[in-house]
Amino acid sequence: MNAFYAVAYREYRIRLTNPILPLWDVVVPVVYLIVFGSSLDRAGFKLTLGATTTDYPTFFLGGVLAMVTFSVAMNSSYAFFEDLQSGIFHELLTYPFPRRDLLLGKLAFNTLFSVAGSALCIGVGVLALGIAVPASSWLPMLTWVILGTAGWYFVFSWLSLRMRGFNAYHTATSSMYLFLMFVSNLFYPAATLPPWIRWLAALNPITWQTDLLRYYSGAQPWAPTLLAQAVAFIAFLFCAFFFANRKLNGPVE
Repeated sequence: MNAFYAVAYREYRIRLTNPILPLWDVVVPVVYLIVFGSSLDRAGFKLTLGATTTDYPTFFLGGVLAMVTFSVAMNSSYAFFEDLQSGIFHELLTYPFPRRDLLLGKLAFNTLFSVAGSALCIGVGVLALGIAVPASSWLPMLTWVILGTAGWYFVFSWLSLRMRGFNAYHTATSSMYLFLMFVSNLFYPAATLPPWIRWLAALNPITWQTDLLRYYSGAQPWAPTLLAQAVAFIAFLFCAFFFANRKLNGPVE
């Protein structure tokens, strides 16, 4: 079996040994979407983004899809950390295949899982909350889900390869999770944040990804800043890959 596919299959088997994490990756975003979306929609909560006024479920869908990408990426990075702690990781490095296959093989499975979870969120949004997502928007939305999963996966993989000790890893990933969730535009427009937090949110790549997802879901109109955000996120993805691949191909203690 090709090393790339072997690593992807191994990641699949690892996920099966702990079904709680896959359920967390998929069920929690759906719960967020239903609970926040339906409750705020019933309260008559509306948002104006540019020249478009939208209901909260439509606004929130882009944030939930972004949430899926970094949640899957964060939990998939834990396998790297466990392999390091158990010593299996250093054994894998002796196998006759490029180290990037270890990185990209794991990404392949987790990307498919992220796409499946995102498709479920879109389906629930359309059927349960009445979000009007055009059929033509599914492909570009899932494309940004794939790119987002890759970017965050490389970031969290780099982090997991640098951490020593469970407390350090757990603290770092939990802090990043909270930062990505709340110092961004996932739950609310970034313009409503206090000025000093607004600047941090504007520099947060999850904000760029969420804005692009909201454009395709119909929650906000086109703006020139979206093109800049798309370019910035692609640059972020390649930088994240560079550092993760460099760390993987360097000395790993």
